[in-house]
Amino acid sequence: MSNLQNLIVNARSGLALGEKISDDSWQAIAKQCGAAEIEEIEQRIVSLRAELGTVEEWDGDTQDDIHLAIYSFTQLLKAAKAR
Repeated sequence: MSNLQNLIVNARSGLALGEKISDDSWQAIAKQCGAAEIEEIEQRIVSLRAELGTVEEWDGDTQDDIHLAIYSFTQLLKAAKAR
């Protein structure tokens, strides 16, 4: 498991199944990101965009989930680069 994955797993620890990681927790993750984590975030965004292109048009829920993930990782990337 990568360091980024560990950071995300730790941030999710104690959250209910549908509960989202808080903005403060995303900021805490960003502060711990180095070059390797930033590269992984960028790769995840590319992968998510590619995955979005494969989702059936009728599957709006999956599209919404992927858009949310892209948004979250984009915000994380901005915060990690700003530190």
